[in-house]
Amino acid sequence: MMEIGEKAPAQKTKRPVGRPRADGRPQLTKEAVFLVAAKHIAKDGYAGASIRKIAAELKAAPASVFNLFPTKDVLLNELLGFAAAPSMVFYRDLDKLDLSPDVALFKSIMEEVIAVASADRDFPAIFYLPELAKPGFEPAQETRATMVAHYRSLIEAGQQAGLFSVDVPALSAEQVFQLTETSIIAQQVAAVTPPEIAARATARFCLRGLLADPAKLDTIEQAADQVPLAFVLPEKV
Repeated sequence: MMEIGEKAPAQKTKRPVGRPRADGRPQLTKEAVFLVAAKHIAKDGYAGASIRKIAAELKAAPASVFNLFPTKDVLLNELLGFAAAPSMVFYRDLDKLDLSPDVALFKSIMEEVIAVASADRDFPAIFYLPELAKPGFEPAQETRATMVAHYRSLIEAGQQAGLFSVDVPALSAEQVFQLTETSIIAQQVAAVTPPEIAARATARFCLRGLLADPAKLDTIEQAADQVPLAFVLPEKV
């Protein structure tokens, strides 16, 4: 059984990506591996989520998974990128709208929480794996840093415009990001709270703590509701 950083065994031949399976089952895709890998990592941790276990659930040989990801570290780096992709697209499209920082921040928080609540709940857990701080996971570290930087840029812009009153923008950005990713993980709350209500409550909570004039919160919320933009999540495989 392979452990952290496990690599594919040496092989003389390798099935070309995209080659039809001899047993007639659909070709194994990265997206299918991501969904199963996220579940195992959330349940067993990175060390306990072996390629062998992931392949077994996919009814595939471990070599088929290694054909897509040469090491488990590569799989985790790409998995985090896959999980973050809808956020990256949303941030880019939001920037094009040239909104006021307070409205853009409210919209970002609300849509991010809705997306987290609507997607597979195993994915948020991977952003907080202790292994991500180690060498070899620089791509994953950069992905997460880019997501936090989105919130930091909005908070700093709002601070400069006199909209926010923040002592340490970098810390506030990290706190906001963590709330968007983890608020829905509170299972007892998530089970009885619709995603949009949880998202709106999270956005209001964050903005109330950041605004120089909290009395403007309702107006900001109304403006954010008029922004015709939402996350586009990949279809479940």
